[in-house]
Amino acid sequence: MANDVEPTALTRLSLGKQSASRQKLRLTVVAVVVIAALIFSAGSGLGFALGRLSVLGGTPAPPVVAAETDRALAPEDLGIFWEAMELLEEDFYGELPAPSERSYGAIRGVLDTLDDQNTGFLTPAEATSFMESIEGSFEGIGALVEWAEEEGAVRIIEPFEDQPAWNAGIRRGDLIIAINGQDVAELANLNEAINRIKGPKGTEVNLTVRRDGLDDPLEFPVTRDLIDIPIVESDRYGDADQFAYVALKRFSSDAGAKLRDELEALLTNDTEGLIFDLRGNPGGLLREAIRVTSIFLEDERVLIERFSDGSEEIYNTEGNAIVPDDLPIVVLVNKGSASASEIVAGALQDVERATLIGETTFGKGSVQLPHTLSDDSLLRVTIALWYTPADRSIDDTGLEPDIVIERTNEQIENEEDPQIDRAIELLTSGD
Repeated sequence: MANDVEPTALTRLSLGKQSASRQKLRLTVVAVVVIAALIFSAGSGLGFALGRLSVLGGTPAPPVVAAETDRALAPEDLGIFWEAMELLEEDFYGELPAPSERSYGAIRGVLDTLDDQNTGFLTPAEATSFMESIEGSFEGIGALVEWAEEEGAVRIIEPFEDQPAWNAGIRRGDLIIAINGQDVAELANLNEAINRIKGPKGTEVNLTVRRDGLDDPLEFPVTRDLIDIPIVESDRYGDADQFAYVALKRFSSDAGAKLRDELEALLTNDTEGLIFDLRGNPGGLLREAIRVTSIFLEDERVLIERFSDGSEEIYNTEGNAIVPDDLPIVVLVNKGSASASEIVAGALQDVERATLIGETTFGKGSVQLPHTLSDDSLLRVTIALWYTPADRSIDDTGLEPDIVIERTNEQIENEEDPQIDRAIELLTSGD
C-alpha cells in the first residue's frame, strides 16, 4: 500500500494531517503516464485516468494560492447549480444518477474547463486502485496508453511484449475506437475508457482498433491477465561480453536499491561500457528517480520543480555513485519513457554523462498533488512544472535523443533491436 512507502527524497508520498473532515494525501506527482499494464487492471490504476502520471517526491511543496478575488468561488456562484439540480429532481422524466454520481460529474465538469489532462478526479474505488497500483502486480491487458480526444479513441503508446495486448496482436500506434461494441468517442474521458477495458484475470474484452494504412477496423478479443513487470533485467553484449546491459522497468519503491545491487554485480574490471535501458518505463516514485540518478552522478542537480508564483524546489543527487566516471554510458529511450524516466535521462544528458539513443520521450513534465477527500475519492491537481538541470522543460515535448533510431513493430516481432545495435556500435567505435 502507498502509505507503507517511506517518504524520503523522491517520494512526496506522505500522509498529511487527518482532520475530522478529511484526510489529505501529500503525494506529489510528476510522472507515470498511463501504465497500461497498470492502467488496464482491476485493482490498479497508476496512470489510470490520470493520463500521464508519475509520483514524485521530496519536501511537500508550498501550496500556490492566487488572490482570492481571482480564484474564490462564492456561495452565490453555486446558486444557479442548485437551481438546475432542483429542476432536474422535480421534472426529469427518468431515473436520476445517485447523488454521489451527480457530485462527481459536477467535479469532472469543472476540471474539463481547465484544459489540463493531468488535473483529474478519481472515485473512491478508482482512488483505491491508484494507491494499490503504486506497488505490486496488476491484472489487465498490459499496454501504455493515452487519451486521443481528437480521434475519439485511446491510443496505444507501447504494448508490453509478451503481455495480453501484444499477444492478441495490438501494436504501437493503434487507436482503440470501441470497447465491447461501445464507441470510445461516446465516453467522457480516459478514465471511463480504462474502466471498461480493465478487468479480472481470465476475463475477455473485445477491442475495436483503427490502424494506419488499413481501411477497415480490426477486432481483437483480449484475455486479461496478471501483469507482473520485473523491475530490473540485465545482460551482456559485445564480442567479449564487454558491454553491460541493464533495463529498469519502473520506478517502484525499491527500484534504486535493486538497480544498484544489479550493477554492483554486473560491472567488472572488464566492462568497457554500459547500456541503460529506460524504454517503456512510464515512471514512478520521484524518490527512486533521485536514487537511480545517484547511482551514476555525485553532487549534481537532478531536477528543478517550479511553481506558478516563481518559487522553486531543487533536487540533488544523494549517496555515492557506483558507475565509474570514465565508463561510457548509453541510455535507451522511446515514446514510452515518461516522467521519472525523463528526469533521470534528462539529468544524465544535461551533464553529458550519457548519450541518449532511441526516440523522443513521452513528455510528462508537470507535477500533481493528489488530495484524498472526505469520502476517499481523490483530486489530483497540477501544482508545478519540473525542469532538467539545464532548465529545460520537457512537458508535451519530451527529450530528444542525441542519436535518433526508431524500432518498428515489425522489428520487435522479428526480435530485431536497432537501438541496442546502435548503442553497441557507439560503445565499440566511439561514434
